[in-house]
Amino acid sequence: MGCLIKAMAGLFFGKTNSHLNKAPDESLPVYHGEIEVDKYLIIKDNGVKKSEGHLFRTPDKILKMLNNDTLLWTDKKNDLLGYSCAERSKLFTLSEVKGFEIQNVLPAKGPGYSWMSLCLSNGKSYEIAEFSFEEWQMK
Repeated sequence: MGCLIKAMAGLFFGKTNSHLNKAPDESLPVYHGEIEVDKYLIIKDNGVKKSEGHLFRTPDKILKMLNNDTLLWTDKKNDLLGYSCAERSKLFTLSEVKGFEIQNVLPAKGPGYSWMSLCLSNGKSYEIAEFSFEEWQMK
């Protein structure tokens, strides 16, 4: 998990890098603002959690970068942080982001699972992804 944390820290502090083949969710609102991606982190084999709040159709500029993966990206010029897959994106105001939380639930009486939440400076947090972080566990 340390490798993932290092990669996420690099996204903010100066370090720089089964596929989803689904179509964009046409029922979601379109983000009309400008986007200039400064840095991004490719996260393979997962998607964006479909839950209320901050959910948009993935902008065309981001769709061109995806390559059937999921991106965690920043746009400092326009104060945006995005978590995007082909189907949908979660967009947040970058200056309001306090950090991330990763929760792993080990298998017991049922299967294990994981999720990642984004924490805002106002104390609210939003689940942005559900997937396994097991590959990061030993690194």
